Amino acid sequence: MPEEGKYIYCVIRENKDQKFGSIGINNREVGLIRYKDIAAAVSPTPVINFDRFSKENLTQYAATHQKVNEFLMKDYDVVPMAFGLIAQNQDDVLGILEKAYLQFNMALQKIAGKGEFAVQIFWEEKKFLEELAHNNPEIQKLKQESQSLVTGIIAKLKLGKLIFEALENKRKEYLRDVENSLKECSLGSRSGKLLDETMIGNISFLVEKKAESEFDKKMQELGKKYGEKLRFKYIGPMPSYSFVNINLKMGNFEVVNEARKLLGLNEEASLEGIKKAYYRLSQEYHPDKVRGKEEEMKKIIQARAVLANYCQSCAEFLGKVEDQKYSFKKEDVENSLIIKGGC
Repeated sequence: MPEEGKYIYCVIRENKDQKFGSIGINNREVGLIRYKDIAAAVSPTPVINFDRFSKENLTQYAATHQKVNEFLMKDYDVVPMAFGLIAQNQDDVLGILEKAYLQFNMALQKIAGKGEFAVQIFWEEKKFLEELAHNNPEIQKLKQESQSLVTGIIAKLKLGKLIFEALENKRKEYLRDVENSLKECSLGSRSGKLLDETMIGNISFLVEKKAESEFDKKMQELGKKYGEKLRFKYIGPMPSYSFVNINLKMGNFEVVNEARKLLGLNEEASLEGIKKAYYRLSQEYHPDKVRGKEEEMKKIIQARAVLANYCQSCAEFLGKVEDQKYSFKKEDVENSLIIKGGC
């Protein structure tokens, strides 16, 4: 049976032990591991690699991860962890809390009394195009010209460009109006990736609890204002995934070791040493100098990024010393904590 580790859902501010019931992944009990005035919400789990699970299982586990965070958010401010973070044992969790205490503390201060609302905006592009064709004389003219054997090709190109610009301008106009309407009752916003062709906006807003009813009212007003032109979908309050971006990973020896070997480095190196190794190899494999080496160059760039990120994370805890050398030995890498992002 695989060794039991600790699955980490989030970090909250709490100085007393608490149990939250069997709400975790695989129905395991969720409890706290405390350090100073903060605590990690965890449940026991085998130390496993989630990448080997089916998409169906991953979806189920990710949903549980989110549900635990939302459950805790009823009583706490929550700094959510990325899905799949497993520590070897309680001591490792304490090490994470200790090493990243400053980041967690700042994040908890930032989101205190606030939640995230995700607003997705959809439109019927076909209806807008019909309206555009009916009301825009220039488009009507170009449509006629596009039928001509003489001017048809040029007219079609102009028509395509004009329609694209009109669509983009209208999309921006709608988004500006939505953001301006919700700005008064929110503290900030983040734009996310569009998920399909009908979606014109995917925006997350940071909202204080006392302003949630006002935010809901504004959303209702936007729905009435745009009627059939736009369709809104919004959920919240949720943990502030978009506003506290602390991504923790335990060091991955295989990845670091592969990057080290690719750059031709020993088991210790400084950031300057990594830079020199990268420069040497880039002279040898750069596409501007050697054809057919694009893939090799991509791997070299990625290797430098992996090692630089690892060393910079180590520097947060070792202290930034000039020409500091960092260990790439297995035991040192696996005991390291990689921190990306912040508040």
